[in-house]
Amino acid sequence: MRNGLKHLILGATLIVFGTLVIPLGVLVPLIFSDVAETQFLVPGSAEFEVEEPGRFYLWNDYQTIFRGTSYNRSESLPDGLSIRIQDTAGRILEFIGDTSISSNNQSSGKVSIGYVEVIQPGLLTVSVAGDTQPRVVSFAESKLLQMFGLIFGGVFLSIILGLIGVIVGVIGVVKIAQNPKS
Repeated sequence: MRNGLKHLILGATLIVFGTLVIPLGVLVPLIFSDVAETQFLVPGSAEFEVEEPGRFYLWNDYQTIFRGTSYNRSESLPDGLSIRIQDTAGRILEFIGDTSISSNNQSSGKVSIGYVEVIQPGLLTVSVAGDTQPRVVSFAESKLLQMFGLIFGGVFLSIILGLIGVIVGVIGVVKIAQNPKS
């Protein structure tokens, strides 16, 4: 094998990994992630089994299909709703209002209502009471930090592998140019 050809092949391989394989390795899990999110009608309540500590969000699913019925409600909640989240010991968890996150596509839309920090896993009861026409809400663990970590880690790794691939490839080209007969 020509002197430098191994470097050139290794450089090209690193560039391919940096530009294709790593981004696909990041995007595929994000696209096919299965976030356990349970919807229920309010006014009403539902129970959720929490298996690990974390931040759990309550969402206003203002545009959704729930049990075969289409719901199109206002993005903002009506005044006077009472939200209570308690654990199996009867302790009320501190609910922190936060409407800064939204998600929508052609068939559904939701905006965060707020969150609770769950320190001890177990059964939670989420209750929403007040005078409102039936609307759908959901409760789910926040995977936002994990998602950003995965994205930024993948971008960083892609850039590093791409740069190393370019450097190794250039070294291979230089070696081939210096020894054209070998």
